[in-house]
Amino acid sequence: MSEALQQHLARSHAGMRLIAQMTFYNKGDFERLGAFIAEGYTPGALEVMSAKDRLLDLKMTYRVAGKLRVRQVVATDKHRVVVMLQAQKNHSMYLAQMMVEEEYPHKVMDYHHQLLGEMEA
Repeated sequence: MSEALQQHLARSHAGMRLIAQMTFYNKGDFERLGAFIAEGYTPGALEVMSAKDRLLDLKMTYRVAGKLRVRQVVATDKHRVVVMLQAQKNHSMYLAQMMVEEEYPHKVMDYHHQLLGEMEA
C-alpha cells in the first residue's frame, strides 16, 4: 500500500482496522487474523458470519487471489471505509467495505469484499 493511501486510511477508525486486518491477511498469518476477527468484530457481526467462516472465506480468497493491495480509497469517514483492492495473482479487483462502532475500541460491525472482475496485467 502506498504511503499516501495508508495515511488516508489511518485518519479513520475503520481504516486503521482495515490496515490491521489486511496486514495479517497479506502476511498469510491466519492464526493472528483469526484472533483479530474473533476479538475485534462485534457479536452481531459474528452472528451474521462466524469468525471461523470469515477466516475460511479470507483463506479461500488468499489461495485464489494472493495478497490484496489497496489500489484506491473510494470513500472514507471516521467509522466506514470503502476501498478497491487488487489481487496479486490474477489482477482481479475487489470492492471492500468495513464499518466499525463509534465507541472505543471501534470493533468491526461489518466487513465484506466482493469480486468485481479482472484487469489487464
